[in-house]
Amino acid sequence: MELFQLKYFLTVARFEHVTKAAESLHVAQPAVSQAIRHLEEELDVSLFDRENHHIALNSNGKYLQNRLLPIMSALDSLPEDLKEASLQNHPVIHMNLRSASAIITNCIIAYRAIHPEIRFKLSQKPEDPTADYFISAVRCDTELLPSQHVLFEEDFYLAVPANSKLASHPSVKLEKTANESYVSLESNRPLRTICDLICQSISFTPNIVYESDNPETVRDLIAAGLGVGFWPQYCWKKPDPTQVALVPIDNSSCCRKVVASIPKASTQNPAIMEFHTYLTDWINKNLISGN
Repeated sequence: MELFQLKYFLTVARFEHVTKAAESLHVAQPAVSQAIRHLEEELDVSLFDRENHHIALNSNGKYLQNRLLPIMSALDSLPEDLKEASLQNHPVIHMNLRSASAIITNCIIAYRAIHPEIRFKLSQKPEDPTADYFISAVRCDTELLPSQHVLFEEDFYLAVPANSKLASHPSVKLEKTANESYVSLESNRPLRTICDLICQSISFTPNIVYESDNPETVRDLIAAGLGVGFWPQYCWKKPDPTQVALVPIDNSSCCRKVVASIPKASTQNPAIMEFHTYLTDWINKNLISGN
């Protein structure tokens, strides 16, 4: 009894028509008829009632069909099941990515090219109890916990339209921009939270006239000349200088640290620690040294 015979039988049983079954299987009709005949000979029972040029599944055929359907379904799904089972044996890094998502994603792509067996599960939830590796950002003057490791520091620039009077300034004090219209991310975004804390530390309240939850929208509004805004040094790509100028802010605290937080249990996971080492080296090579 061959597997192809059983497949041919189920197809003929479904159509109760040899020609249609052969067309569905993309094989010649005589091959299908021969396979069914040999199967009946091996089982020593007839599976179809034949009358003139018509066939109908008989009780033997219906019994065999009912027994075969779940078996063939399981066989059909076996390659995918084996692939999934294989993946289950591969390490998975559950990463909570709250800052520097574009940079970290590029690093993951590079890492996966040399370690395809490592899988990543990414989330951006404010709280994710399933994560075992966290990327976030804090003010530069924040005292870090033992579990936190600095990946890089970046300054905030004041992004202004290229035709603004501020564009030609070598630097700017935020207090001098009280009359400027600000474009900002919404208050629930981590980058906005840090910018608010920086402003509060110098008793400055920006005049925010546009808010968006989309960084690209913020960048586009500044480029369109609708206001000024905070622009992180590395995490946002450099703007078109014909549209936006980045002016250094004259305040030493106007920066942030992007940190990796590694819970104690995760430090015992070789896959996580190997990726962390790679990430640190990758950032030093591709981000810090490249700028």
